[in-house]
Amino acid sequence: MIVDIMQIITVLVNIYISFTEKKKRIYIATFLLNLAQLFMYFFNKDLTTALIYIIITIRSFIYIYKDKFKSNLIPYFAIILQLILGFTTMERPIQIMSILIPCYSCWYLWFSKDTQKLRIGNIIANILWGIYNICCGLYIILIMRAITITSNLVAYIKRKNELSKLKVEAVK
Repeated sequence: MIVDIMQIITVLVNIYISFTEKKKRIYIATFLLNLAQLFMYFFNKDLTTALIYIIITIRSFIYIYKDKFKSNLIPYFAIILQLILGFTTMERPIQIMSILIPCYSCWYLWFSKDTQKLRIGNIIANILWGIYNICCGLYIILIMRAITITSNLVAYIKRKNELSKLKVEAVK
């Protein structure tokens, strides 16, 4: 039941993330999303992924204020910490995905400069998480992943069309 509630929250937050144009709002919503995912994996008894999600949640909170940091040490530190924690707690070989996907997410969330790149990163990360969820038998989560991927694709295409129209109007 708790996993289902977390999935509903996750879907709503992901749809919001897909369509907002403000990076700070994306980071706030991502923090809330990661917090919900932390609880979901904890209640699903996937300890390795839950422990990694503690780091992911803390890092996503820090990302809200990333403009105040002048250094790129935070994403590198988070990636190293995620790798160490993941590999020392890994119970099954498939969990290597739950160790590496957050490293990719850490990279694109920190270094992507616009919302379109954030959307592409989110699509790729959710496809990878979907594969992990299939391998772990967490099929209910696939609904959330599919909705997230779809909403990000729709938002990406919508924004791309808006930007194209703006360029055409600027040329005129």
